[in-house]
Amino acid sequence: MARERCFGYLVLLSSRPFPMTDPLRPTTDAEPLVSVRGLTTVLNGKTIFDALDMDIPRGRITAIMGPSGTGKTTLLKHITGQMTGDAGRVRVNGQDVGELSRSQLFKLREQIGYLFQNSALLTDFDVFENVAFPLRQHTDLSEELIRNVVLLKLQAVGLRGAAALMPSELSGGMARRVALARAIVFDPMLILYDEPFVGLDPIALNQVLKLIRTLNDTLGITSVLVAHELDAIKQVADHVYLIANGKVVAQGDPKTIADDGSPWTRQFFGGEADGPVPFQYPAGDYAQSLGFPRSQA
Repeated sequence: MARERCFGYLVLLSSRPFPMTDPLRPTTDAEPLVSVRGLTTVLNGKTIFDALDMDIPRGRITAIMGPSGTGKTTLLKHITGQMTGDAGRVRVNGQDVGELSRSQLFKLREQIGYLFQNSALLTDFDVFENVAFPLRQHTDLSEELIRNVVLLKLQAVGLRGAAALMPSELSGGMARRVALARAIVFDPMLILYDEPFVGLDPIALNQVLKLIRTLNDTLGITSVLVAHELDAIKQVADHVYLIANGKVVAQGDPKTIADDGSPWTRQFFGGEADGPVPFQYPAGDYAQSLGFPRSQA
């Protein structure tokens, strides 16, 4: 095991944050952790991103919002290098993700935690082994050290007492918190949350909100939230980007963005059925598609 990783876990066990950044690429606090410039992505003939520009500042919680199908989860895939655009670039911690080698990309991903929408727990493993799984796969830590790390992370999300439970025995909120413990097991510099509030009751929702804010502040990490729930976003996010039609159509403080007066924010946050995002999907002439002759008028 590399010395820096071993040192990282010793720091982790002392409950102090360990910034796992690349020492060969010095960065400044002023430089955004994630920078998207001119990102253009076309899938099956549909333009998902059209020269998209976006900055994710360090140490902050940034929310990505927008209508369904506008590419919010796709953007997370670009950040982690699962997808590359047709044009433009995505930089994470000063590194151009599209230019990284396979080994460099894997190294970058070790510094990124990912919370899936459905939690994605391994159903045949108990809570402890779900959180331990990344450590067993990517390190040669001793069993004693793995145990200490896992219990530390479960303690952080309030579920150390649930270590022996199976995923089927967890509520939706508990499953989300276990997934969060797994996402922070490597003390990442960045956590990506894909719809973390879906299906949660008010108590579980507030527990997850508290965890996101607390972990971000105490560990000094950066968080990106993909979500639709503005009330929840107002409680936790520092900045909101609203994306539609492949671009950022609005951005700002979560407490005021809904009142900026643009048709995009009015439709999205007001829940209007028709507007810049049309009710009707683009189609040809309706009468002609039914077999009626084209009107001569």
